[in-house]
Amino acid sequence: MILTGKKKLMRLQSILKESTSKGREYNHLEDLVFFEGSSGAFKAAQLLTRLGQDTGDVSIKWDGSPTIFWGRQPNGTFVLVGKNGWGKRMSTTPEDLSDYILNTGKGEDWRKEFAAGMSSLFAIMEDSTPTDMRGYVYGDLLFHPGKPAVKNKDSITFKPNNVTYTVDSQSPLGQKMSKSSVCVVVHTWHDAFGDKVGTPIKAPKKLNSELVTVLGQTYVTQTPAIDTSAVESIVNTTRNNSTKIDNWLAPEQGLSRKDQILYTYVNQMTKMGKLDQIRSGFFDWLKQSKVSPGQQTKLMSNDSQGLDVILDLVAQIQTAKNNIIDQLDATSTDVKAVTGNKPGGEGYVVTRDKIKLVPRDRWTPVQVG
Repeated sequence: MILTGKKKLMRLQSILKESTSKGREYNHLEDLVFFEGSSGAFKAAQLLTRLGQDTGDVSIKWDGSPTIFWGRQPNGTFVLVGKNGWGKRMSTTPEDLSDYILNTGKGEDWRKEFAAGMSSLFAIMEDSTPTDMRGYVYGDLLFHPGKPAVKNKDSITFKPNNVTYTVDSQSPLGQKMSKSSVCVVVHTWHDAFGDKVGTPIKAPKKLNSELVTVLGQTYVTQTPAIDTSAVESIVNTTRNNSTKIDNWLAPEQGLSRKDQILYTYVNQMTKMGKLDQIRSGFFDWLKQSKVSPGQQTKLMSNDSQGLDVILDLVAQIQTAKNNIIDQLDATSTDVKAVTGNKPGGEGYVVTRDKIKLVPRDRWTPVQVG
């Protein structure tokens, strides 16, 4: 079904608003193409251009693990839980936290060591948390007693998850970390236990203590050079094919979530290490996917010109984005990151636009537990 004029625009806006809410809070830059159609592609090009002029809101995307929530109840009682306990079990003692970890899941081998590490973390965080604090903080651990940092005269090294970080011991950050038993990067503040939506934390200074280093956003200082020809290509491709893009994404009977199908496709191709096949691999992937047979038939019978353009734009944006990431990774800073044997970490976050710049060619999240 081809939608035209005002009705097409209203229908498309409706489905795209719904789709965006079903992605992540922070989406990949290239996701904008299938979440917002041609306007999303133009937005991606504009953001790429802006990054060549201003990186004031671009911060390091720390690869911390595990996630914790901690704080104090209205009566002042201290609480610390992992992500799985948030809103479910208000652990107020080290023993209670350890018991919850050991008795959830399927008895995995790692739980005993993890419970011991979190239990030892509990007392440190309780002593460090202001007694007059009311509410909770959400963050990711970078190092802690269960997984300590290696501290040398010139450097501090830690690997919370997939990325190994090395911090200059003589830098202001390194001097703080050298005295700490715990380092955690925080994201949001929550007024009540179990709140799903929090308020971003910009200045966590009051949460710091001698034993606990609490980081907020760690902003980059370099402005990358932008490949203007790459941006022009994205703009020209979008301008010349905007109708094809938006018509292909428009919902139709029995196939209202094409954007979500593309979202799953790109994610799964990333996990399989097949990003170089993004432009050509959709229909082969589709046949093996969980997309219903009826929807598969509709997708295969539709005009694929719009799809071809969308996937081409995804690949173009990824290439331009990776160029920026490589430049930021190469900057001489106090924090060096290595993933596997490749320089660089999980990427960066553009906080104003809630966009993440992740090098998906080398970065595949590992799910634990």
